[in-house]
Amino acid sequence: MLVRDGALDPSAHPKERVLAACPDSPERGDAWHWTVSRVDSAAPERGWSVRVAVDEDLVSAEHVVVSEPGEQVLTRNGGEELVVVAERGRQLIQDATGPWLRWLEAGDVFVVEGEEPERLVLTAGTDSRFSVVRLTPTGDQPLRWVP
Repeated sequence: MLVRDGALDPSAHPKERVLAACPDSPERGDAWHWTVSRVDSAAPERGWSVRVAVDEDLVSAEHVVVSEPGEQVLTRNGGEELVVVAERGRQLIQDATGPWLRWLEAGDVFVVEGEEPERLVLTAGTDSRFSVVRLTPTGDQPLRWVP
Protein backbone atom coordinates (compact mmCIF):
# COMPACT_ATOMS: atom_id res chain seq x y z
CA MET A 1 0.00 0.00 0.00
CA LEU A 2 1.44 3.35 -1.04
CA VAL A 3 0.38 6.60 0.62
CA ARG A 4 1.55 9.78 -1.11
CA ASP A 5 2.70 12.71 1.03
CA GLY A 6 0.20 15.04 -0.66
CA ALA A 7 -2.62 12.82 0.62
CA LEU A 8 -1.81 13.73 4.21
CA ASP A 9 -3.54 16.67 5.87
CA PRO A 10 -0.80 18.83 7.45
CA SER A 11 -3.34 20.97 9.30
CA ALA A 12 -4.52 17.98 11.37
CA HIS A 13 -1.29 17.76 13.39
CA PRO A 14 1.16 20.47 12.36
CA LYS A 15 4.07 19.06 14.42
CA GLU A 16 3.33 15.34 14.14
CA ARG A 17 1.37 13.44 11.49
CA VAL A 18 0.46 9.78 11.53
CA LEU A 19 1.84 8.13 8.39
CA ALA A 20 0.55 4.61 9.08
CA ALA A 21 -1.01 2.89 12.08
CA CYS A 22 -2.77 -0.29 13.10
CA PRO A 23 -5.64 0.13 13.38
CA ASP A 24 -5.67 3.05 10.99
CA SER A 25 -8.36 4.92 12.95
CA PRO A 26 -9.93 4.76 16.41
CA GLU A 27 -13.33 4.34 14.76
CA ARG A 28 -12.44 0.73 13.86
CA GLY A 29 -12.68 -0.25 17.51
CA ASP A 30 -9.67 -2.59 17.30
CA ALA A 31 -6.88 -2.66 19.87
CA TRP A 32 -3.97 -0.35 18.98
CA HIS A 33 -0.77 -2.15 17.87
CA TRP A 34 1.59 0.41 16.31
CA THR A 35 1.96 3.91 14.84
CA VAL A 36 4.58 5.38 12.51
CA SER A 37 4.56 9.19 12.55
CA ARG A 38 6.30 12.09 10.85
CA VAL A 39 7.58 14.57 13.44
CA ASP A 40 8.55 18.07 12.35
CA SER A 41 11.69 19.51 13.94
CA ALA A 42 11.49 22.71 15.96
CA ALA A 43 14.37 23.93 13.77
CA PRO A 44 13.05 24.05 10.15
CA GLU A 45 16.50 23.46 8.66
CA ARG A 46 16.59 20.05 10.35
CA GLY A 47 13.45 18.94 8.50
CA TRP A 48 11.50 16.06 9.98
CA SER A 49 12.06 12.57 11.34
CA VAL A 50 10.16 9.33 11.80
CA ARG A 51 8.84 8.21 15.20
CA VAL A 52 7.69 4.64 15.91
CA ALA A 53 5.42 3.65 18.80
CA VAL A 54 4.28 0.08 19.51
CA ASP A 55 2.33 -1.89 22.08
CA GLU A 56 5.28 -4.00 23.26
CA ASP A 57 2.97 -6.79 24.42
CA LEU A 58 1.92 -7.33 20.78
CA VAL A 59 4.64 -5.93 18.50
CA SER A 60 8.38 -5.33 18.47
CA ALA A 61 9.89 -2.73 16.14
CA GLU A 62 13.26 -2.23 14.48
CA HIS A 63 13.78 1.22 12.92
CA VAL A 64 16.71 1.83 10.58
CA VAL A 65 17.51 5.09 8.76
CA VAL A 66 19.47 4.68 5.51
CA SER A 67 21.15 7.52 3.63
CA GLU A 68 23.60 5.60 1.43
CA PRO A 69 22.84 5.54 -2.30
CA GLY A 70 22.47 2.27 -4.16
CA GLU A 71 20.47 -0.91 -3.68
CA GLN A 72 19.21 -2.19 -0.35
CA VAL A 73 17.63 -5.65 -0.13
CA LEU A 74 14.76 -5.77 2.35
CA THR A 75 13.51 -9.16 3.47
CA ARG A 76 10.12 -9.39 5.15
CA ASN A 77 9.36 -12.62 6.98
CA GLY A 78 5.84 -14.05 6.94
CA GLY A 79 3.58 -12.31 9.46
CA GLU A 80 5.82 -9.22 9.69
CA GLU A 81 5.11 -5.77 8.31
CA LEU A 82 7.57 -3.36 6.72
CA VAL A 83 6.90 0.37 6.64
CA VAL A 84 9.20 2.29 4.27
CA VAL A 85 9.15 6.08 4.59
CA ALA A 86 10.90 8.24 1.98
CA GLU A 87 12.38 11.13 3.98
CA ARG A 88 14.45 12.82 1.27
CA GLY A 89 15.10 12.28 -2.42
CA ARG A 90 13.57 9.64 -4.65
CA GLN A 91 13.67 5.87 -4.23
CA LEU A 92 12.46 2.94 -6.31
CA ILE A 93 11.00 -0.01 -4.41
CA GLN A 94 10.21 -3.26 -6.18
CA ASP A 95 9.58 -6.93 -5.64
CA ALA A 96 12.88 -8.80 -6.09
CA THR A 97 11.23 -11.18 -8.56
CA GLY A 98 9.71 -8.35 -10.56
CA PRO A 99 5.92 -8.21 -10.81
CA TRP A 100 5.64 -4.63 -9.46
CA LEU A 101 7.59 -1.46 -8.70
CA ARG A 102 6.78 1.96 -7.21
CA TRP A 103 8.64 5.27 -7.11
CA LEU A 104 8.69 6.91 -3.68
CA GLU A 105 9.09 10.67 -3.25
CA ALA A 106 9.89 12.49 0.00
CA GLY A 107 7.02 11.99 2.44
CA ASP A 108 5.62 8.88 0.73
CA VAL A 109 4.95 5.77 2.82
CA PHE A 110 4.93 2.17 1.57
CA VAL A 111 3.49 -0.60 3.79
CA VAL A 112 4.07 -4.29 3.01
CA GLU A 113 2.45 -7.18 4.88
CA GLY A 114 1.44 -10.78 4.36
CA GLU A 115 1.87 -14.31 5.60
CA GLU A 116 4.38 -15.30 2.92
CA PRO A 117 8.00 -14.05 3.09
CA GLU A 118 8.97 -11.40 0.59
CA ARG A 119 12.20 -9.88 -0.78
CA LEU A 120 12.15 -6.26 -1.88
CA VAL A 121 14.84 -4.16 -3.52
CA LEU A 122 14.99 -0.45 -2.70
CA THR A 123 17.22 1.67 -4.95
CA ALA A 124 18.12 5.11 -3.61
CA GLY A 125 19.72 8.07 -5.35
CA THR A 126 22.73 10.05 -4.13
CA ASP A 127 20.70 12.51 -2.04
CA SER A 128 18.21 10.04 -0.59
CA ARG A 129 17.27 9.19 2.95
CA PHE A 130 14.62 6.73 4.04
CA SER A 131 13.40 4.89 7.12
CA VAL A 132 12.63 1.19 7.22
CA VAL A 133 10.48 0.04 10.13
CA ARG A 134 10.22 -3.72 10.66
CA LEU A 135 7.23 -4.67 12.82
CA THR A 136 7.27 -8.21 14.21
CA PRO A 137 4.51 -9.88 16.24
CA THR A 138 5.58 -10.92 19.74
CA GLY A 139 3.07 -13.79 19.70
CA ASP A 140 2.10 -16.35 17.08
CA GLN A 141 -0.51 -14.20 15.29
CA PRO A 142 0.66 -12.51 12.05
CA LEU A 143 0.35 -8.74 11.86
CA ARG A 144 -2.34 -7.30 9.59
CA TRP A 145 -2.74 -3.82 8.19
CA VAL A 146 -5.95 -2.65 6.57
CA PRO A 147 -5.86 0.85 5.07
